[in-house]
Amino acid sequence: MTAVPVGVLVGVALALASLVLGLSVHREVPGIDRELHLVATELDPNVTHAAAVVSFVLSPGLATIALLSLALRALLAKDALLLRAAVLLGVSWCTVLARYGYRRVRPVEHPQWSYPSGHVTAVTAVAFTGVVLVGRLAHRYLRHAIALAATAVVLIAAGRVALEVHWFTDTVGAVLATTGVGLVAAHALRLLPLGVVSRREQS
Repeated sequence: MTAVPVGVLVGVALALASLVLGLSVHREVPGIDRELHLVATELDPNVTHAAAVVSFVLSPGLATIALLSLALRALLAKDALLLRAAVLLGVSWCTVLARYGYRRVRPVEHPQWSYPSGHVTAVTAVAFTGVVLVGRLAHRYLRHAIALAATAVVLIAAGRVALEVHWFTDTVGAVLATTGVGLVAAHALRLLPLGVVSRREQS
């Protein structure tokens, strides 16, 4: 009997955690969400301006550019590794579609559902894919890539809460789902373990 890889187990656990969280908050707003939203309403205008800039830079548009760039480069160079990375980004980003199942209302009036956060899902998908690619192609920089990816995710998550367009748990659920699905997809696409690149991928 073949053992299930640890990465897959962790991925499933994270995805299930996002599911449980989504089901538990889609009808009733927990205390931590209310408290952090109250803090957001009293933030200095300079802070909310900075949050708006972060949300503009780290947005679903960034994920769109990254996905198209990977796919185009993969097709032009006939690079199987980049093609699989593009698929990984797309699959992990698609977790945002779960919002139509939870149908959670946002802290402010908005035409789209709240859980999970679309911005955080997009940035996490790009960050996760970037870490995987660095781990495959330039493993010595992996720690730096992880630090940069984590910083980007934290900044966009904080920014969305600061702008009062999302509850805190919307951002947590987005990170859990995107990372969880990403881990499972990365294994299925043979992108794990990191640091292992075949000769075919190098050519």
